[in-house]
Amino acid sequence: MTDQTFEVLNGEHKKLRDMGDGTFAEVVTSAMPLADMLSVVGTLQRPADVNAYAIGDIIAQSVTAGSCSAIPMAVAIAVDRPGAIIRCRVKVDDQAWLGAVVAVHIFRDPPTFSNGDNAAFAGGITESNYIDAFDVTLGDQFSDYVSGIGVARGPRFVAFRPHSGTQNIYCVLETKTAVTPASAKTFTVEFEA
Repeated sequence: MTDQTFEVLNGEHKKLRDMGDGTFAEVVTSAMPLADMLSVVGTLQRPADVNAYAIGDIIAQSVTAGSCSAIPMAVAIAVDRPGAIIRCRVKVDDQAWLGAVVAVHIFRDPPTFSNGDNAAFAGGITESNYIDAFDVTLGDQFSDYVSGIGVARGPRFVAFRPHSGTQNIYCVLETKTAVTPASAKTFTVEFEA
């Protein structure tokens, strides 16, 4: 088995080990320094209503169909540079969400909404280079927030390429638990990358 260095993307080089069976494995020589870690935060304020969410509803800024947008998150360390998200944190200043599960869907490009808040996620937004999702259980209760930490549905992390010409990916929230929320509360999403 020999190690070889290859250019893999945008001039970046990776050391790969020939495993002797036609496959290669990446050679990792040390853990990523904490100085290279990013913590990126985005927020969404839901509408001023107390309409109950059903399982599978979009959590968005407006009840008006087609008027919502995904949360932009500048997660890449440089323009057009791929990266990886390790964990996702979600918190909301509404105790009604304690124990609820929220899916944080990640897209490379901003999706187009045909639905609004409290409408079905399925069929309510475009695919827009869908990347993956985190399922976050809001199981930690504080006096002012409920919060939780989630890991990716797929492998140990979510690999991504940002939206062309930016550092951004986009996230959309979906309820996985029926909840009757308080009015005009704010969701905060944090990615560790």
